[in-house]
Amino acid sequence: MKRILKKAGILLLVFLLGTAGTALLLNSESTDNRSDFNDAVFPEVMVDMNDTLINRMYGYAQPMQADFTRDSVTPLDTSKKLTFKVNPYDSEVKSFSYEIRTSDGSKVLENKKIKNLVKEDQYLSVDVEIGSDLRMNQEYSMQIALELDEGTAYYYTRVVSRSQVHASDYAAFVKYFYEACLDKESADALGSYLEPQTTGAATNYSGININSSLSEISWGNLAPQLCQEGIPVIKEINETTASVVLEYQLTSQNEDEETELYDVKEFYRMKYQDTRIYLLDFQRSANQVFDGTLPVYEDDGIILGVRDKNVEYMMNDAATVIAFVQEGDLWSYSPGNEKVNQVFSFRKSKDGDFRDSRTQHDIKIVRVTDEGDIDFVLYGYMNRGSHEGYEGIAVYHYNRDKNVAEERAFIPVSESFEFLKKDLEKLSYVNEKNELFLILAKNLYRINIEENSSEILEKGIKNANFVSSDNNDHAAWLVSEGDEKGNIKEIDFDTCKTRLIAPQKGQRLRTVGFMNEDLIYGMLNKEDILTDEEGHKSVGIRILRIEDFEGNVKKEYRKDGLYITDISVGNTLIEFELSAKSGETSYVAQKKDTIMNNKKAAANTVKIELISASRTGVRVKLVFNTTKQTDSPLTMYAKISSSDRKDIVLDTQIPQETAYYVYGQGGLDGIYTDPAKAVLRADTLGGVVLNRTQQYVWERGNKKTKMQIDTEGIPEIVLQGTYDIKTLKKSLKKTGTVIDLSGCSLDSVLYEISAQRPVIAKTGADTSVVIVGYDEYNTWLYDPVKKETYPYGMNDSTDLFQKAGNVFITYIETVNY
Repeated sequence: MKRILKKAGILLLVFLLGTAGTALLLNSESTDNRSDFNDAVFPEVMVDMNDTLINRMYGYAQPMQADFTRDSVTPLDTSKKLTFKVNPYDSEVKSFSYEIRTSDGSKVLENKKIKNLVKEDQYLSVDVEIGSDLRMNQEYSMQIALELDEGTAYYYTRVVSRSQVHASDYAAFVKYFYEACLDKESADALGSYLEPQTTGAATNYSGININSSLSEISWGNLAPQLCQEGIPVIKEINETTASVVLEYQLTSQNEDEETELYDVKEFYRMKYQDTRIYLLDFQRSANQVFDGTLPVYEDDGIILGVRDKNVEYMMNDAATVIAFVQEGDLWSYSPGNEKVNQVFSFRKSKDGDFRDSRTQHDIKIVRVTDEGDIDFVLYGYMNRGSHEGYEGIAVYHYNRDKNVAEERAFIPVSESFEFLKKDLEKLSYVNEKNELFLILAKNLYRINIEENSSEILEKGIKNANFVSSDNNDHAAWLVSEGDEKGNIKEIDFDTCKTRLIAPQKGQRLRTVGFMNEDLIYGMLNKEDILTDEEGHKSVGIRILRIEDFEGNVKKEYRKDGLYITDISVGNTLIEFELSAKSGETSYVAQKKDTIMNNKKAAANTVKIELISASRTGVRVKLVFNTTKQTDSPLTMYAKISSSDRKDIVLDTQIPQETAYYVYGQGGLDGIYTDPAKAVLRADTLGGVVLNRTQQYVWERGNKKTKMQIDTEGIPEIVLQGTYDIKTLKKSLKKTGTVIDLSGCSLDSVLYEISAQRPVIAKTGADTSVVIVGYDEYNTWLYDPVKKETYPYGMNDSTDLFQKAGNVFITYIETVNY
C-alpha cells in the first residue's frame, strides 16, 4: 500500500512540476520574446543650437521626395554655420555628407562629405558651413547622409535664412516649460504664461491647452516621472514667432504601484518681444500606452486609458473578439476566452528608446474573422526590423492559432508620414482574395499580394471627387478624362465589379459620400454652376440620391426652387444648406436640413464611453455586450513574421500641380488648390501656407509694422489693376504665379505687401486699386487711372474692400536658381 501511495505521490509531483513548467514557459513566451524585429540600428541626428539640442532627425533607408518631407525647419544666421550632433548608439558612422537642394529637390546647390567626426561624450559632432548663396525667407531642403556598416541612412530638415529669429531662446524656453510642469514648486512660475478658463469639466490629459488651469498644466494628481527626455523640434520660425513641437515619455504609478507609460506631445507657439518670450498657444496631448497586464478589465468592457476618443477598432460578427489600435500598437481582446493579445508593436519591452517607440506610423484594421484572425494595414515610418527607416505600406495577416502576425506585402514610398496619411485615409482595403487597393499619387492601385504584382485601375483621380465607404469596401469617383468623363464610377472591392452612373443630357453629377454601403451623389444642371465676376464657381445640387451598388434608389431628396449646398456627411446623418440663387453669380443659404441614417444598430455594437478618476482624469473605455470571465486575462505577445518576398515598387512620385500646403499646430493640416481657402485655414490655426516650391505664400504673425513697395518694379499688367484672372495669368506666365486671395480679410492680405508683393483690390463694379503699402493708420493705394499713389485710412480701406466683396489678387515671383 505504501509503495502504491509513493508511486501516486511521485506521479502527482511530476504532474504538478510539468504543469508549473508549462505555465512558466507560456508566461515566459508571453512576456519576453515580444517580437522578431531586430533592434533599431540607425543613429539619430540633431542640431546643436547654442548648447541646446533641437530638431531630432530619424534615419530614412532611401532618399525621400524633398518637397514632401518637412519634418523640421532649421534657421540659419548670417554665418550660415551649423553644428550637428550624431547619436550613433551601437552603429559605426564612417562619414557625414550633406546636400543643399532647392525645395522641390530638383537642383543640388551644394554638397560636401566630412569624414572626421569629433567624439564628444556619447555624441559625434560635426561643423558645417554652407557656402551657397541662399535667398532670404526661402526654404531649402538639406539632406544628410550617414555612411554606416549597415548601409546609408538619410536625414532631412529644411534650412531657411532669416534674421534675428531667437531660435535658441525658444528652444531653451520649451525645455524650461515642460520640465517646470513636472515639478509642482517650479510650476508656480508658469501661471503668467497661461490664459485659464474655468469650465468645471473633469481634467482630460489628452487635451490640455493654454486655457487649462495651472494645476492641469502641472499634471494634477497624476504625479508623473520623466522617462525619456524631449528635444524641441522647430516647425515654423520667423522674425516674430516660432512654432515648436516636443515629444517625450512619462511614467505614472497606479494605486497598486504598477507602472503606466504615457507618450506626450506638446505644441508651443511663441513670440519674442522686449527681450522675453510670450506664449501665444500651447497644446498638450498625453496618450497612454496600452498594457494588457494592468487592471483595465471591467464586466462590460475594457479601459484603454488616457487618450483621444477617436479609437480605431473593429469587432467580429460573432462578437467574440475586438481589435483596437493605440499609440501605434494593435491589440485584440477576447473577453470570453480570457486572452488579450498584442498583435503588433515596434516597441521594445525593455531598454527601448525613441527609435522604437516613435509613432510616425498608424494601423488600419481591415477585417476581424470569427476565428479571431485579423487583416490589417501598417503604414508610415518603420521603426525597426527588416524595413527599418523606410516609409511604406505593409499588409499583415494575424493568425490567432499560431499567434503570429505575418507580413504579406511591403510597398516603399518616398513621401513622409503626414503626406502618406492623407492618401491612406482616403483608401486602404484588402479583400478576401488578398488584393490591396490604394490611392497613391492620384492613381487607384490594385495590388495582388499572392502574385506580388500591381496594376493601375484608374489614373488622374482628384481627391475632391473621390469618396469611399466607412470600411473602404466600396468607392466612387467622378471620371475626369476619356470617353467616360463626367460619369460616376463605383467599384465593389470585394468582387472588383464596377458600375457607371451616366448623367442625362445637360446634367452634371457630383460624388458626395457613402451612407452605410450606399452611394450618395448629386445631380444638377449646367446652369446650376454659377460663376461670379472674378471667376469663382459655386455649385447648387437639385437632387440628392442615395443608391445601392445594384442601382436601387434608397432615397431621393429635392426641394423645388431651392438648391442643396455645403453638404456634410456624418456617421448618422447628412447635413446641408438649402439655398436660393442670387442672380447668376452665387447662392444664398435659406435654411438647413438633414437626412437621417435609418440603419439599425447591430446587436454587437461597441460603444466608446468616457469615464473619470481623480488621478488619471478622463479615460476612454470600450463598452460591449460580452461579459468578461476573469479580472486578469492571459496577456500574449504575437511573433512577427517578415516576408521574404521582394518589395512591391509603385510610381508614387507626386505629379507636378498647383497646390498649397497648410502647416499648423505642429504638422501638415491640409492640401488645397484654392490659395484663399488655404490662407483662411492657416489663419485659424496660427499657421503658414507654402506652395509646391516651398515659398511662403502666407504666414500668421510675420507682418512688418509698415511697408512701401516701389511702383517702378511692379509689372505693368498689375499696375493696370485688372482682376481678370486669365489676363493676369497670361501676362505673368514667365514672371510668377497668380494668387487669388478673394474672400480673405484685408489684414491677412497685407502680409503679401509685407512680403513685397503688390495686391490688386476691387473697389466697385468696374474699379480697382493696387495696394502698394501700409502703416499703422493707412493703406497706400495706387490708382490705375490717375497713376498716383495716395494714403487711405485703414478702417475706410477695410470698409471699401468689404463692400466690393473682398476681391484680392496678387502674384508670387518664380524662383530662378
